[in-house]
Amino acid sequence: MRISRVLIENYRNFQKLLIDPFPPSAVIVGENGVGKTNFLRALRIVLDPELPDSARRLRPEDVCEASKISYSDGVTVRIEVDITDFAGELAAEASLDGCFSSLDPLTARLVYVFEPLVSVAESSGRSLTRDDYTWDISAGIDGDRDGKRIRRDINFTVLQALRDAVGDLSRWRDSPLQDLLELRRPQQDALTNAAEEVATAMETLAREPEIGQLAEELSNRLTSMAGERTDIAPSFGFASSDPDRLLRSLRLFMDRAGTRSVSDASTGNANILYLALLLERSRLRKESGAIVDTILGVEEPEAHLHPVLQRQVFSHLLHEEPSLMVTTHSPHIAAVSRLDSLILLRKVADGSTGASYTSRANFSVDEKEDLERYLDVSRAEVLFCSAAILVEGIAEVYLVPAIAQALGFNLDAYGVIVANIGGTDFFPFRQLLGEGSLDIPHVILTDGDPTNKKGEYLHYGLSRAAKLMSGAAVGEFTQRVEDFLAKDPESATLDLRLEAAKVGVFMGPKTLEVDMAPLLGPHMIKAHDQFSDVSDNLKGKFEAAIEGLRNGDASHQKQLLLRVDSISKGRFAQRLAHHVEQDGLASFRDATRRRISSELLPVGEPWRFNEQLFTDSTYGYLISALDHVSRQVRNYGLFEENPALVASEDR
Repeated sequence: MRISRVLIENYRNFQKLLIDPFPPSAVIVGENGVGKTNFLRALRIVLDPELPDSARRLRPEDVCEASKISYSDGVTVRIEVDITDFAGELAAEASLDGCFSSLDPLTARLVYVFEPLVSVAESSGRSLTRDDYTWDISAGIDGDRDGKRIRRDINFTVLQALRDAVGDLSRWRDSPLQDLLELRRPQQDALTNAAEEVATAMETLAREPEIGQLAEELSNRLTSMAGERTDIAPSFGFASSDPDRLLRSLRLFMDRAGTRSVSDASTGNANILYLALLLERSRLRKESGAIVDTILGVEEPEAHLHPVLQRQVFSHLLHEEPSLMVTTHSPHIAAVSRLDSLILLRKVADGSTGASYTSRANFSVDEKEDLERYLDVSRAEVLFCSAAILVEGIAEVYLVPAIAQALGFNLDAYGVIVANIGGTDFFPFRQLLGEGSLDIPHVILTDGDPTNKKGEYLHYGLSRAAKLMSGAAVGEFTQRVEDFLAKDPESATLDLRLEAAKVGVFMGPKTLEVDMAPLLGPHMIKAHDQFSDVSDNLKGKFEAAIEGLRNGDASHQKQLLLRVDSISKGRFAQRLAHHVEQDGLASFRDATRRRISSELLPVGEPWRFNEQLFTDSTYGYLISALDHVSRQVRNYGLFEENPALVASEDR
């Protein structure tokens, strides 16, 4: 059994949120403040038997600020939850009988509605208050059945993030152990015999003179403090001799020897134990017929677990518990999730929260497997970003943020991730981040790679771009590339690279280091000269290669690449990034700002890119890609003034 569809209207962050299909073992990600906790709260309103009905009578602050109708004017809040995957389970079918919204697959629908009373809704001339509203939970396609009873059989339980698991496990009334012992209650004879043995042991201990003396002294102290009428008569014992109280005094230990109590456990281990108890309680209650099923929500489990445990625990749970849902900021948990379980919550234009989710994408089995392998911890960060820059290797990971910072664009501050895919197969990530799946703004930075090692012009970059096109553009672009290779493969590729950039594939004419030399020449020379194993002769050759490339002489690119490869691209880029950040690019930035007209890209069109920046130079593809991303997340380009600051200065 699991949730298969959720609709939330006008509740807290959500003006209208529809997730259909809702995935099994859902992993819900998103920035702080987008409403992950409120999403779980909405499900609790429908399904949590522990939530008091007073919490279902909403207040003005529970209504979405983006709602077209306010609380005082008569807003309607609606939460729909569909439940499926219970066909053949007789108890579930019996409990949900009359609630069905579909027979293929068998699906039940529960609907919570908070709305004005009919008599008030028909009146006018005054603002509505809480007393003017009513709520109900109905069931079925027509909403003509009582849905409130369902939460007795199908529970939704949330394990909150900042919880005191140690404290809860130590208190009988708060511990899941209480229900487990009721479900696995020992035979009454065994409890009675154990209680008698405890009573005998207590009598033996009480006969010891030291214990008796201590009890008497304490009693005298209390009498002198509070008087004869105080109803306190202290005594000592191991546990109550009453059989039922004896059972409640049973304690859980963290080791088989019974030497480490829960209070001695780490916070992480206590939370794992608590979660295991909840799952075991759900299983036993379902087996006993006490409930039909439990749907469990876990908020931000990474708050208590180190990365290895996050991966281990949730790699198991997210593949074995279809009714589990997790809200998280952890790439470690996201990395071990099923591909089709991911839900991304984020703010939309009206300020409310919308959702994009992978379960709506039509991934093939092979594509799913490929993407799940791709989403290791470092690459899973793309699920938590405002925009992504996908790159081929580690050199770009160091260098791209440094160039952006030098141009006044702090990628981290705006949630932009530079994701190294470790190669040139961008297609799986294109699918994952595209409009049909998570719909995360992204660009791809890739080399042109015009020649192979033999010097043959094959233009791998253009072929790579063709695979990343979509719709009718694929065939058209592929044909243009084939015609280009057949006619004059040694000529410039600018027109084709511009076409690729229009769909977010920003391609350099050659390779990163060669393309960037005209811009970063002095920085590259400083970085190269810092390596201790570089002779004066090699320093001279490298400097000559840089100067040659800056003057447009392509014959120097081989020497440049030989030197970079001998150091290693990653080490060189790391050192180069330091110099770019330290020395900056002020002169380039100022000169470009004077030359580039902001009128080329009107405000409010962040999806367009600046063709003038792209065509200006060999490194223009990278600069225009950063400008494009800046427009997506900051709403203004790299070489424009922040509109908010300009407006502030004008005032």
